[in-house]
Amino acid sequence: MWKILKTFFILEKSNKKNIFACIVVATFVFGLIFFVKTEDLGNSLKEKSGEYQSISVALNKFQNVDASDKGNGSDLYKNIVLQQQYISKQKMAVRMGLSEVYVETAIDVVDLRLKAFDMEGYDKVANNLPSKTEIQLESAFFQYIKKAGMPLSVDSLSFFPFLAYLFGMLGSIWFVFMSIYSCGIMIEDFRHTSLIKGYPITFDKYVIAKCISSMLLVGVFILELIVCSLPLIYFKELGNPLYPIAIFNGTFDVYPIYKYIGVAILYMISISIFTILLSIILNVLLKNMYLTLFMELLLFIFPLLFPSMMNFIPFNPFNYLNFSSVLNGQTLDLANPIALNSTYGLMYIWISIVVMIVAVKSFLTTGKLQKV
Repeated sequence: MWKILKTFFILEKSNKKNIFACIVVATFVFGLIFFVKTEDLGNSLKEKSGEYQSISVALNKFQNVDASDKGNGSDLYKNIVLQQQYISKQKMAVRMGLSEVYVETAIDVVDLRLKAFDMEGYDKVANNLPSKTEIQLESAFFQYIKKAGMPLSVDSLSFFPFLAYLFGMLGSIWFVFMSIYSCGIMIEDFRHTSLIKGYPITFDKYVIAKCISSMLLVGVFILELIVCSLPLIYFKELGNPLYPIAIFNGTFDVYPIYKYIGVAILYMISISIFTILLSIILNVLLKNMYLTLFMELLLFIFPLLFPSMMNFIPFNPFNYLNFSSVLNGQTLDLANPIALNSTYGLMYIWISIVVMIVAVKSFLTTGKLQKV
């Protein structure tokens, strides 16, 4: 086994596909850094200015009426006017460095927005306000900040917050990236079956060795993501790895940044193993890399096309391959809401991995190989 692994390492090191994949990963990170700097993401003053504009657009959908307690404005109108006033107060708190005022006011805004959901006419302004899930995530975040007495970060993203943002972005596309990367993993071997049969190991061990070498390259990709992000330490400092990120994991909670990154990396490794094994099995069955890629992408988007199926088959691992949407609780905003649990998601993915490994060892033999 070690000799075949060593052979794979030598071949994969100079493989143009792997070199190109590394360039794509580095380009993505540097492009995202440029985007973050250009858009000044994480800057609370800019974010609140955007919220203020959205609130203003929502208010323009109402007639100009008296918003005072005894005025003739609707309850929803008064609620939104009050939100606008609090957001103005938050902008002032940022300028004056009043972190406690900002947090207290943010909690007041969250409470107003939660009340607004049950008010008449909310549908007219729903597109200009955050979803209920986003508001509940904000509530968990600010309640934690207040309870912990932690200073609020109001500047653009530094190194650790950027890593959390980066891995959150990758959570939506990692399965697609791995599918493109691995969809032809065994096709070249099928074109030269005599070489495979010439190795002094069984085909299932050959496949496992191929998986191990591919996963080492996945480790290189993940390490590259972190290394390419290091310039932010020079431009924006290190940041606080203990700073909270609001997540949904059956309930609304917060993770420190380091834990969020750890969960994201664990998901990325699990999804990579899952995708590589799936590609191998589909390569054997379909004998075509493009059909393999098509089937993988079809299985990936199936839960998005038919979200009601998530309720009927919650253990389907494809429900959890976009782990960012799971941690953000986006499935709670569907027409038929479903609460996906990221811990269960990892468990279902690993059960599927074990099943596929058993399938590889039990059914894939050199006798079944045919030339493509």
